[in-house]
Amino acid sequence: MKIPLAERLFIKDQRLERKIVIGEVDVLATKKREKEERKQMEDKRIKRKIVKTDADVAHAQSMELLELNPMSLSLYTDADVSTLKCQS
Repeated sequence: MKIPLAERLFIKDQRLERKIVIGEVDVLATKKREKEERKQMEDKRIKRKIVKTDADVAHAQSMELLELNPMSLSLYTDADVSTLKCQS
């Protein structure tokens, strides 16, 4: 069975003298991971902004409807409320 050179060196290092050396940082993998994290954070920020914008639009629309129909601000007048309290 033929073992690739990198594997042979690894096995040799494992079985013989251990040098206990920490390898260097994998720059490409680190950049890729950081880019993915930035993209995820940007996506979350955009989603929060969209939700906030949608809520603002819904609130503005409901306020416009209330301005068009001022009677809808209160379903009961003060007289109606006092009448209901007396009846119960």
